[in-house]
Amino acid sequence: MQVSSPIPDIGAVGVADRVGLTPQQPDPLEDLCAAAAAHVGSGPVRPIAELVGIVAAMRAAARAERLDDGDGRHHTARLSVARAPQFPADGQMCAVLAVDIVGFTRADRDDDIRRYLHERLYAYLQQAFDRSGAPWAECFCEDRGDGALIVMPPEIPLKGLIDCFPDKLRGLVRLHNHVSAVAADMQLRVAAHIGPVEHDGYGFVGTDVNFAFRMLDARPLKNQLAKSGAELGLIVSDYVYNSLICRYPVLADPGAFQTVRFQTKNTRTRAWTYLPGAAA
Repeated sequence: MQVSSPIPDIGAVGVADRVGLTPQQPDPLEDLCAAAAAHVGSGPVRPIAELVGIVAAMRAAARAERLDDGDGRHHTARLSVARAPQFPADGQMCAVLAVDIVGFTRADRDDDIRRYLHERLYAYLQQAFDRSGAPWAECFCEDRGDGALIVMPPEIPLKGLIDCFPDKLRGLVRLHNHVSAVAADMQLRVAAHIGPVEHDGYGFVGTDVNFAFRMLDARPLKNQLAKSGAELGLIVSDYVYNSLICRYPVLADPGAFQTVRFQTKNTRTRAWTYLPGAAA
């Protein structure tokens, strides 16, 4: 999903609400047709004609989706316009995930393979999010070349990220590696943190975004992945571990996480790693 600015209300909902009205009530399609006819010979009518076509298509779709409730009454499907998700207000607590493809620039990979891996990464992230109760379309994603930054709005529950997401994503990567050439195999690092986020109109910035990527570069996580050959390595902050994993042990076994200490750039701290499917 690409991060995009909120889309203003263009009034399409109001048009859709009028779909299927009885002849006694004003018909927006007829009004538009009349407006188009009035402009014939006085200027271009292409925009109006296109709008007429849109409303006609909406009415046809509504008629096709009418349902019979068994009593002879018909319920007309109401059309709605999906709104783009709103950026979290500055300072709202959100889940922040940083994802990275291990060895993206390996010497045995050419640009065709890197482009393929880049496309597959987003396909797998979308599937894993959707299957974990965190709709991908409602999250915000910023591309980072060999990885991505994902910010979840505060209204999306976070439990699915611990309960389902690691195993779902790992399963998709495992299947990918089973059917791919060696040069196109995939191994992922994922960092999860929770904190206040800010958006400056260009992207997400702030200490907690930076911290997620510091965890992603933690040497202990890289070493564990290299040694185990696991498809996915997850690292979570102390806050996530203590506030989510330890409080809800039915989601994930706290004992399956290993505490690590690391220093990356000017950050020295502790975090917790988990390699789903890897031998203890």
